[in-house]
Amino acid sequence: MKPFTSLKSATAWLVRLFSALTLVAGGVVLFAGTAQAATICGNVPVPPGYVITSESLTGSCTGGYLTETIQPPSNGLAICLNGPVPSGYAVTSIYSTNSCSQYQTGRINTVTNGMRICGNSNGSLPADYVITSEGPDSTCSQWYGETVNIASNGIAVCGNSPIPANYVITSSYQNAACGIYLGARINTASDGMTFCGNSPIPSNYVITANFQVGSCGQYLGGRLNVAYNGIIACADSPTPPGYWVSATGIQSAACGPYQAERLNNA
Repeated sequence: MKPFTSLKSATAWLVRLFSALTLVAGGVVLFAGTAQAATICGNVPVPPGYVITSESLTGSCTGGYLTETIQPPSNGLAICLNGPVPSGYAVTSIYSTNSCSQYQTGRINTVTNGMRICGNSNGSLPADYVITSEGPDSTCSQWYGETVNIASNGIAVCGNSPIPANYVITSSYQNAACGIYLGARINTASDGMTFCGNSPIPSNYVITANFQVGSCGQYLGGRLNVAYNGIIACADSPTPPGYWVSATGIQSAACGPYQAERLNNA
């Protein structure tokens, strides 16, 4: 055996050996030479930041579990769709191959403004993206295709779109671009603004009034205000973090069908 030429090279060798042993101990049955790919059994959770690129029945995994090859995601990579789609990536096409056993294969790419994606990857969209149109798309197999954009004040979104933090729905309406879903318009929250009742409520805001808003369609509208110590909020309002209800059953004409309550944080 050739002797180690330096302490540095000996240390590097030990680090690589320890890394491989750690993967085996954690359920990885084959470490594929580099940190880029490894093979696990199907009963082992896919490590965060990895995707499944192929799977098949082999003698390496007992109990009928498939052997799965995993690696970090990259632009244009083909993955098996029974595995995770990492945050920041989306499926841009779906098809069948012999690489993923009985599962479909999808191609993933990093999400960019105006991109067309397949609807089964909504959950991996970056937090500041919304869905602005959708409909049948042959590249997405049984899933709808969707156009995604970075959120901005006043942008029109589809009703199944995630709503980024600190945005609220200010109108709901029929939008042909959204297929089977209603359309909506979102705006950044501000103190005293009018919102629609199907909107998420930003964490530091409360509902202080409920009333009909013409732009909200079938939904009741209302008013939002920034929470402060002692504020009177409607009973249908969420309680912001750090606040508690100090009085209930308060009669308030502003709250419409709901009573009001006092919130305190000190």
